[in-house]
Amino acid sequence: GGIEAVVSAMRRHEHVSGVQEQACAALMSLAYRNNANQITITEEGGIKAIVSAMRRNEESVGVQEQACWALKNLACNNCNQTAIAKAGGIEAVVTAMRQHKGLVGVQEKACAVLRNMTTSNSNANRIAIAEAGGIDAVVSVMQRHAGSADLQELACEVLDDLTDGYSDYGNRVAVQSILGLA
Repeated sequence: GGIEAVVSAMRRHEHVSGVQEQACAALMSLAYRNNANQITITEEGGIKAIVSAMRRNEESVGVQEQACWALKNLACNNCNQTAIAKAGGIEAVVTAMRQHKGLVGVQEKACAVLRNMTTSNSNANRIAIAEAGGIDAVVSVMQRHAGSADLQELACEVLDDLTDGYSDYGNRVAVQSILGLA
Protein backbone atom coordinates (compact mmCIF):
# COMPACT_ATOMS: atom_id res chain seq x y z
CA GLY A 1 0.00 0.00 0.00
CA GLY A 2 0.89 3.61 0.57
CA ILE A 3 3.52 3.04 3.24
CA GLU A 4 5.39 0.57 1.04
CA ALA A 5 5.27 3.06 -1.85
CA VAL A 6 6.68 5.87 0.28
CA VAL A 7 9.53 3.76 1.65
CA SER A 8 10.26 2.47 -1.86
CA ALA A 9 10.47 6.04 -3.17
CA MET A 10 12.93 6.88 -0.40
CA ARG A 11 15.16 3.97 -1.43
CA ARG A 12 14.86 4.70 -5.14
CA HIS A 13 15.65 8.42 -4.77
CA GLU A 14 17.93 8.33 -1.75
CA HIS A 15 20.02 11.30 -2.92
CA VAL A 16 17.09 13.61 -3.74
CA SER A 17 16.46 15.71 -0.66
CA GLY A 18 13.00 16.84 -1.82
CA VAL A 19 11.81 13.24 -2.07
CA GLN A 20 13.32 12.44 1.33
CA GLU A 21 11.74 15.47 3.00
CA GLN A 22 8.27 14.80 1.61
CA ALA A 23 8.51 11.06 2.27
CA CYS A 24 9.45 11.74 5.90
CA ALA A 25 6.50 14.14 6.13
CA ALA A 26 4.20 11.45 4.72
CA LEU A 27 5.48 8.85 7.20
CA MET A 28 5.12 11.37 10.02
CA SER A 29 1.47 11.88 9.11
CA LEU A 30 0.79 8.19 8.65
CA ALA A 31 2.36 7.36 12.04
CA TYR A 32 0.49 10.05 13.97
CA ARG A 33 -1.62 8.32 16.63
CA ASN A 34 -1.91 5.20 14.48
CA ASN A 35 -0.29 2.18 16.11
CA ALA A 36 -1.02 -0.11 13.14
CA ASN A 37 0.72 2.28 10.74
CA GLN A 38 3.62 2.73 13.17
CA ILE A 39 4.18 -1.03 13.10
CA THR A 40 3.77 -1.27 9.32
CA ILE A 41 6.24 1.57 8.74
CA THR A 42 8.82 -0.31 10.79
CA GLU A 43 8.11 -3.63 9.06
CA GLU A 44 8.47 -1.98 5.63
CA GLY A 45 11.88 -0.54 6.56
CA GLY A 46 10.65 3.00 7.14
CA ILE A 47 12.73 3.68 10.23
CA LYS A 48 15.92 2.63 8.45
CA ALA A 49 14.93 4.76 5.46
CA ILE A 50 14.32 7.81 7.67
CA VAL A 51 17.65 7.44 9.46
CA SER A 52 19.39 6.94 6.12
CA ALA A 53 17.75 10.12 4.80
CA MET A 54 19.03 12.03 7.83
CA ARG A 55 22.58 10.76 7.27
CA ARG A 56 22.58 11.49 3.53
CA ASN A 57 21.02 14.94 3.90
CA GLU A 58 22.62 16.38 7.04
CA GLU A 59 22.62 19.90 5.57
CA SER A 60 18.93 19.86 4.64
CA VAL A 61 16.85 21.57 7.30
CA GLY A 62 13.64 20.23 5.77
CA VAL A 63 14.81 16.62 5.78
CA GLN A 64 16.12 16.86 9.35
CA GLU A 65 12.96 18.50 10.70
CA GLN A 66 10.53 16.14 8.93
CA ALA A 67 12.65 13.09 9.78
CA CYS A 68 12.74 14.04 13.46
CA TRP A 69 9.01 14.61 13.42
CA ALA A 70 8.45 11.19 11.85
CA LEU A 71 10.74 9.51 14.39
CA LYS A 72 8.93 11.34 17.20
CA ASN A 73 5.62 9.84 16.07
CA LEU A 74 7.12 6.41 15.49
CA ALA A 75 8.74 6.42 18.95
CA CYS A 76 5.27 6.51 20.53
CA ASN A 77 5.33 2.74 19.96
CA ASN A 78 7.65 1.02 22.48
CA CYS A 79 8.84 -1.58 19.96
CA ASN A 80 9.74 1.18 17.53
CA GLN A 81 11.91 2.81 20.17
CA THR A 82 14.19 -0.22 20.01
CA ALA A 83 14.12 -0.22 16.21
CA ILE A 84 15.01 3.49 16.11
CA ALA A 85 17.94 2.95 18.46
CA LYS A 86 19.20 -0.08 16.48
CA ALA A 87 18.98 1.87 13.21
CA GLY A 88 21.19 4.64 14.58
CA GLY A 89 18.30 7.05 15.03
CA ILE A 90 19.51 8.45 18.33
CA GLU A 91 22.87 9.37 16.83
CA ALA A 92 21.20 10.86 13.75
CA VAL A 93 18.92 13.01 15.91
CA VAL A 94 21.83 14.28 18.02
CA THR A 95 23.78 15.04 14.83
CA ALA A 96 20.79 17.05 13.54
CA MET A 97 20.76 19.00 16.81
CA ARG A 98 24.45 19.83 16.44
CA GLN A 99 24.22 20.60 12.72
CA HIS A 100 21.23 22.95 13.05
CA LYS A 101 21.83 24.57 16.44
CA GLY A 102 20.13 27.83 15.58
CA LEU A 103 16.89 26.39 14.23
CA VAL A 104 14.12 26.07 16.79
CA GLY A 105 12.00 23.78 14.58
CA VAL A 106 14.74 21.15 14.26
CA GLN A 107 15.57 21.44 17.96
CA GLU A 108 11.93 21.03 19.04
CA LYS A 109 11.41 17.94 16.89
CA ALA A 110 14.74 16.45 17.95
CA CYS A 111 14.04 16.98 21.65
CA ALA A 112 10.62 15.42 21.18
CA VAL A 113 12.24 12.31 19.67
CA LEU A 114 14.63 12.01 22.60
CA ARG A 115 11.78 12.45 25.06
CA ASN A 116 9.69 9.78 23.35
CA MET A 117 12.68 7.42 23.24
CA THR A 118 12.69 7.34 27.04
CA THR A 119 8.98 6.69 27.65
CA SER A 120 9.24 2.90 27.67
CA ASN A 121 11.43 3.05 30.78
CA SER A 122 14.31 1.80 28.66
CA ASN A 123 17.57 2.37 30.42
CA ALA A 124 19.27 1.19 27.22
CA ASN A 125 17.85 4.18 25.33
CA ARG A 126 18.80 6.56 28.13
CA ILE A 127 22.36 5.27 28.04
CA ALA A 128 22.46 5.45 24.23
CA ILE A 129 21.25 9.06 24.33
CA ALA A 130 23.93 9.96 26.86
CA GLU A 131 26.65 8.14 24.92
CA ALA A 132 25.62 9.86 21.67
CA GLY A 133 26.06 13.25 23.31
CA GLY A 134 22.35 13.86 23.68
CA ILE A 135 22.64 15.38 27.14
CA ASP A 136 25.18 17.94 25.93
CA ALA A 137 23.01 18.66 22.89
CA VAL A 138 19.92 19.27 25.00
CA VAL A 139 21.78 21.54 27.42
CA SER A 140 23.21 23.44 24.43
CA VAL A 141 19.68 23.91 23.08
CA MET A 142 18.59 25.36 26.41
CA GLN A 143 21.49 27.81 26.43
CA ARG A 144 21.13 28.85 22.79
CA HIS A 145 17.33 29.19 22.83
CA ALA A 146 16.76 30.60 26.31
CA GLY A 147 13.93 32.80 25.00
CA SER A 148 11.80 29.91 23.73
CA ALA A 149 9.61 28.80 26.63
CA ASP A 150 8.22 25.84 24.68
CA LEU A 151 11.68 24.57 23.81
CA GLN A 152 12.88 25.11 27.39
CA GLU A 153 9.97 23.05 28.68
CA LEU A 154 10.61 20.25 26.21
CA ALA A 155 14.35 20.22 26.94
CA CYS A 156 13.64 20.04 30.68
CA GLU A 157 11.31 17.10 30.06
CA VAL A 158 14.10 15.30 28.20
CA LEU A 159 16.60 15.89 31.00
CA ASP A 160 14.03 14.81 33.58
CA ASP A 161 13.22 11.65 31.63
CA LEU A 162 16.91 10.84 31.29
CA THR A 163 17.48 10.94 35.03
CA ASP A 164 14.31 10.78 37.09
CA GLY A 165 13.59 7.66 39.05
CA TYR A 166 15.87 5.31 37.18
CA SER A 167 18.73 3.23 38.41
CA ASP A 168 21.26 4.51 35.90
CA TYR A 169 23.34 6.57 38.25
CA GLY A 170 25.77 7.42 35.43
CA ASN A 171 23.16 9.39 33.47
CA ARG A 172 22.16 11.33 36.57
CA VAL A 173 25.80 12.20 37.29
CA ALA A 174 26.37 13.18 33.64
CA VAL A 175 23.40 15.56 33.61
CA GLN A 176 24.36 17.06 36.96
CA SER A 177 27.96 17.51 35.81
CA ILE A 178 26.92 19.24 32.57
CA LEU A 179 24.57 21.53 34.49
CA GLY A 180 27.35 22.34 36.96
CA LEU A 181 25.56 20.65 39.86
CA ALA A 182 28.02 17.86 40.58
